[in-house]
Amino acid sequence: MKPEQQTTTTNLSLRRGLAAVLVTLALAVTGSAVAKPNLWVYTDLSDPRNQRSGGHPYNDPDDICTLAALLLQANRFDIHAVVYASNTRLGLADPTAFIQETFAAAYRHDRPYLERTFGGYQREIPFKLSSINRGGKPRKFNPREDYRDLTSLDTVRELVELASREPVHVLNWGPLTESAMAVKHCLTTGNFTALENMTFISHWTMSFIAQGSPETPYAVANCRDDALACDYIHQVAAAFPSVKFIEVGSTGQTGIVNGTANFPRNEEFMASRLGQIFMASKFYHGKPDFSDGATFWLLAEGYGPGIDHFRPDGTLDQATEEAARDAFLADGHAIMDNLLLRSNVAAEAANPFPDAFLAERFTYVYQFLNGRYYIYVPLDATYEIFSPQGERVLHGSLPRGQRELDFEPLPPGDYPVVVRLGGIDRRFTLTKRN
Repeated sequence: MKPEQQTTTTNLSLRRGLAAVLVTLALAVTGSAVAKPNLWVYTDLSDPRNQRSGGHPYNDPDDICTLAALLLQANRFDIHAVVYASNTRLGLADPTAFIQETFAAAYRHDRPYLERTFGGYQREIPFKLSSINRGGKPRKFNPREDYRDLTSLDTVRELVELASREPVHVLNWGPLTESAMAVKHCLTTGNFTALENMTFISHWTMSFIAQGSPETPYAVANCRDDALACDYIHQVAAAFPSVKFIEVGSTGQTGIVNGTANFPRNEEFMASRLGQIFMASKFYHGKPDFSDGATFWLLAEGYGPGIDHFRPDGTLDQATEEAARDAFLADGHAIMDNLLLRSNVAAEAANPFPDAFLAERFTYVYQFLNGRYYIYVPLDATYEIFSPQGERVLHGSLPRGQRELDFEPLPPGDYPVVVRLGGIDRRFTLTKRN
């Protein structure tokens, strides 16, 4: 065995031993095992190679980063479904192949090592394509429909069937479309058992401190994407005690993500497959953006504000949002330590995804909504940008993350871009308009 291999093996063994000790201590403190929370996740996650005009991933890749974090923490929960592409934007491609080759493959690969040390990791994660986003014509919530018949909405119907039997926490990482449909169905049919058993937890469908304001708290992206669903579920939660809806505002972004600033061991995540996805998919401003994770960290005792910090009637005020933000900010590095502990155990497999795999999926060259131009790379990279006439006009090196490009002095036109990373070239075109 080479010296560097021996060192790596020793380090991994030490990490695994430490993890086992921590698990033993945790069990000694908490006593006998308690029932895990049931989770049903609605995420607008899309394949980042499916890009909107300008070149940015069609949906925000923060959900990719968040899902990797959830899968590292999967033994805390019983995950009954991860419903992906739950979004009403036109033109969203089916991301099933991306889900299977990325998340399903990474979880199956890393799970045996996580299970051996921590225990409690379910064998498979049920991934489901959202029933509101099939056939190229997404369905928004219609408050005039009663949703009595859910035959064509299986990812809503199956949630109601689960909630008719047992309690479930419904995590919303994007628009509230399917959650609103489930609530409307239960109110229409009088299924108060299911209604009582569902607790909806939503990230950033209102905020007083980020995007939104005290004057316009609902002026946030996840609410705008299906405003009627957002309005409906907030209103009925305020009116009906049986509808339990927890609004966490922006606290995942302003609290958890900002709380990870200056974490000193980010590079270690690249040794496991789930860790790679977590660290590579959206590392903006020097931080992994797993902001939607606020919805499940509320259920992980000892991190952040806890679920009881929020009212279950869908209401939120600025003081509550700020206090939750501050609690998550204070625990940002502790959350990262816990994720890294698990990633390092999974890294015992010593078989991460190849660099080219990450480069092909998570490299973005785009004009963002603010009109500025950026490159995002999941690995250290170099780039060249050429004028429409073929002259090189910009070039440089990039560490992992995003960089704004100085396109201001350049005339309008189509600019070919070559990004070299992971042993491959990625080619893009940026269009500068008048």
